[in-house]
Amino acid sequence: MALNGDFSSNRHGAAGQEDYEILIRHPELSFDDANIAVVAGHQYFLVHKGLLCHHSATIRHSLRSPRVDIGRLLEGRPALILHDSPEELAHFLRALYGFCLNMEDIDFRTASALLRMSTKYNVEHLRKEVLRVLALSWPITLGLWETREQNATSASGVYAPRPALPHPIVIIELAREVNAPELLPSAFYDLSRYLPSQIVTGYVDLIRGTAHQLATEDLLRVLRGKEQAARFFSTFIVNEIEGRTPSEACCRQHAPNPNGQRACQIAFEAINFELIRDVNGMVCNRNSDPLFAISDSFMMQTRDDLPGVENMAVYRACEVCRLEYGTVVEALRQEFWRKIPEWFELEISVWG
Repeated sequence: MALNGDFSSNRHGAAGQEDYEILIRHPELSFDDANIAVVAGHQYFLVHKGLLCHHSATIRHSLRSPRVDIGRLLEGRPALILHDSPEELAHFLRALYGFCLNMEDIDFRTASALLRMSTKYNVEHLRKEVLRVLALSWPITLGLWETREQNATSASGVYAPRPALPHPIVIIELAREVNAPELLPSAFYDLSRYLPSQIVTGYVDLIRGTAHQLATEDLLRVLRGKEQAARFFSTFIVNEIEGRTPSEACCRQHAPNPNGQRACQIAFEAINFELIRDVNGMVCNRNSDPLFAISDSFMMQTRDDLPGVENMAVYRACEVCRLEYGTVVEALRQEFWRKIPEWFELEISVWG
């Protein structure tokens, strides 16, 4: 931060030439009773010093510093030069003035700008609110993750997280930049679901024309974490589905014929067959998501049921066996979620 009085140009002085750029006054964030001009790039904002100092200890301490020159003016007001993009500064000022009434309605580009600016200028209440909103899409709890996945699934069952959710590589970059490790585990797990169908080492945002590169160390984390998740899933199949016997209270144990008595066991054998058949993603194209696959192994037994109607499908376990299996599935999904930071070699104090 610095105060400067030469605002008529950006001087380069190459070969005796000068390129002039006139600063543009921001049409919205410029107030007649303002007492300070904030300059960022090619724009300036006429705002209130008291408001900035109230929210940001960083700006307050800078303006009080004896090294700051307060004698240079812009439209008769002291000028504070910030080395930020004018677009991000505009988002930041709107938030400080209370123009963003509902943070949950803002898009990711705005949220990431607010998170960077609130971190840089130590506006803790704004940073916490933005992190709360981002955690709805990159959560620390399994319940919020399920809500996120449901919101990304259409009524016809098509899973399409983009463009509603940004690419996880972008989230990993942002989390590292602003020291928000709580966003990393779900971002790494999300990224691991791209593999092995495609090895993702970078992402190009065609709309904004920006490129994002995944560090080699992080790529190795993704690969190792994916391997751990795959092992958990394979162990789940072996321990909980292969050769699963009916519940001791199975409704069909006293059926008049052997086939009826084995109906629930046959139902679990059908689940095992479906999971193996989908190893290449031919059924739902989400085979690289063990957390979903574990849940779906239970949903296979209840999908298309009609409320209040007894389920008479051939390969369906009885209600007792389904409920017992559902308890196992829920416990294992909770265990799976708790292990995600460990699998991707991430340290996070609050998770699950």
